[in-house]
Amino acid sequence: MSSPQSSHPDSHFAGFLMDLAEKPCPELHLAARLVSRQISLGHICLDLDDIDESEQIFPGNGDNVFADSSLHEKLYTSGVVGVPGEWKPLVLDPPLLYLQRFWQYERAVADFILKQIVDCRQGLDEQRLCLGLDRMFAENRCEDGETDWQKEAARKALMRKFCIITGGPGTGKTTTVARVLALFVEYIGGDNTNILLAAPTGKAAARLQEAIIRAKASLQCSAALKEAIPEKAVTLHRLLGWSKRGWRYNRSNPLPASLVVVDEASMVDLPLMAALMHALPLRSSLVLLGDRNQLGSVQPGAVLGDICRGLSRTGSASLAELKKSYRFASDSGIGRLSNTLKHGDGEAALEVLLDGRFDDVVWHDIDENIDSFRNKMRRFIRYHHKKITSAQTPAEALGLLGEFVILTALRKGPFGAESINATFGGIDADRHSVGHFHGRPVLVSRNQYSLRLYNGDVGLLLRDGKDGDLRVFFQQGTGVRKLLPARLPQHETAFALTVHKSQGSEFDHVVLVLPPEASPVLCRELIYTGVTRAAKSVEIWGNRNVFMDAVAVKTKRRSGLVKALRMLAG
Repeated sequence: MSSPQSSHPDSHFAGFLMDLAEKPCPELHLAARLVSRQISLGHICLDLDDIDESEQIFPGNGDNVFADSSLHEKLYTSGVVGVPGEWKPLVLDPPLLYLQRFWQYERAVADFILKQIVDCRQGLDEQRLCLGLDRMFAENRCEDGETDWQKEAARKALMRKFCIITGGPGTGKTTTVARVLALFVEYIGGDNTNILLAAPTGKAAARLQEAIIRAKASLQCSAALKEAIPEKAVTLHRLLGWSKRGWRYNRSNPLPASLVVVDEASMVDLPLMAALMHALPLRSSLVLLGDRNQLGSVQPGAVLGDICRGLSRTGSASLAELKKSYRFASDSGIGRLSNTLKHGDGEAALEVLLDGRFDDVVWHDIDENIDSFRNKMRRFIRYHHKKITSAQTPAEALGLLGEFVILTALRKGPFGAESINATFGGIDADRHSVGHFHGRPVLVSRNQYSLRLYNGDVGLLLRDGKDGDLRVFFQQGTGVRKLLPARLPQHETAFALTVHKSQGSEFDHVVLVLPPEASPVLCRELIYTGVTRAAKSVEIWGNRNVFMDAVAVKTKRRSGLVKALRMLAG
C-alpha cells in the first residue's frame, strides 16, 4: 500500500456516509475510508477479513475495530450498507465490501460471461468447420503429438459466443484472430459492417489494425472473403461512443455487432469492461485478446487476469491459451527471461541476464551517481535522435520510432521517464512541458476526437520540407498526416516512457530502467511487461537485490470476480 494515511477524499466520503447513516458507528467510518482508499489503489473492494491490509493503510485502527465479531451486523444496521442486490451506497458480500457501483460493474461482467459461456453456438456444422480450420492452419508445423494451440483457440472462439485468447509475445494472437474472422464470415455470417475491432488505446488499436492487414495477406481464402474481413480498429471509448452524457451504446441501445474483438484486454479496467458487456446484444460474440501475465489496467481492476483465473478453475472451454512462441525460441534470452519472470523466479531471471551465452538480454548494475547515469541515457537518446533526424521522409522517421525506447518503472524522480527525457538538450526536469524541437517524439496523453488523436498515439515533430517550420506527423494507415504543433492535445516527450504507457507497443530494442531502491510499483508484472515490449533485445539497468525482490512480488488486486465466476458456474 502506498500510503498509511487517509487521503482527503477518503475522509470526506466516510463523513458523508456517517451523515447518511441511521446508526453511525466507528466500524462504518473506518470501513468507508478503507473501501474508498482501495479504489484509488486499483482494487475493486475491501476484504474485511484481511486485518493486516487495513493495518497497513491506517495503522492502529483495523485490529481494534475489525476484530469485533458483530462487525457485519453493525454495518448492515447502519442503514447505508446493503446485501447484494440492495440499493445502498455500500454492498457487503461477506467478507468483501464494495461501493455500490463497483459491485454493479463486477456483477455485470460475471453475469455476461456466465450467460455466454453456457451458450454454445447453435446450428454450426462442426465437420465443415473442422475442414475450414485444417485449411486455415495448414501452414502451422506441429510435431507428432504436439497441440496446435492456435487452431485450438480458433475452434473455441468459433464454437462459443465468448472466448479469451491469451498468450505471451509472439504466440500469434492476432494471427489466430485474423483466421477466426475469416472463418466467422465464411461459416457464421458477418462482414466488415458488423464485425468490430477495438483496443483500449489508440496505439493498441493501430497495432491491431496493422496486424490484421498483414495477416489477411497470407490467408488461404478467396479475395471476396478477404474483402469481407474488417481492418479498421478503434478505441473502446470510440466504439461505445463516450460523451459527457454517457455511453451511446448500452443495454437499451446495443451495438450493431455480430462479433466484437478486443485486443490488449489486460489494459481494460472493470468499469470499461462492464460498459462493453452492457452494450453487446446477447446474439453477438466477444473475443478478448491479451497476455494474462502483463500489468493490469491503470484504473481499478485486473479484469483479464481475474476472468482467466475464474474460467481456468471452472475448466471452461471459453479460455484458450497460446503456449508456443513463434518470435522467441525457448532457448533465446528473451524467451527464457520472460518464462522465469512469469514464474516469479528472480534468481533464475538474473542468471539469464548475466549469462554471457545470450546476446539478446543484458544486465547493467545501475550507477547511483545521477550525473553518470544521465550521461549514459543522454548518449542513448542522442544516437536515436540522430537517426530520426537523418531520415529522408516523415514516414521513414516514424518507422524508426519502433527501433528503440527507454522504459522506466517510475514517472518521476532521477530514474523516472520525465527526468530521462529532460536530459536531452539540457531541458529542466522540473518543467511540466518541454519546448518543441526537430525530431522530438511525442506521446498523446488525452483523447482529442475532433483531431482523431487518442491517448497512446505517438507522433514526431519534424521540420516540414516545404517551409522548414515544425509540424507534428502521425502515422495514418500506410501514409502520414501532419498538424500544427499548437493543435496537439495534452502530450509528453517519448524518448523514455513508463512501462504502463508502453503497453500495446513493441520496439526492436528496449532499455528498461529500474530504480536502485525498492518501490511500491516494482513487481513481477511490470518487469515482465517491460521485457516483452522488446522484439529483438532488452537490457535492464537496476540493482540486483531490488530486481530479485521485485520479481517475487505478484500484484494482488482485491476483487470478487474469480469467486463470482466460480460460484455462478456451479
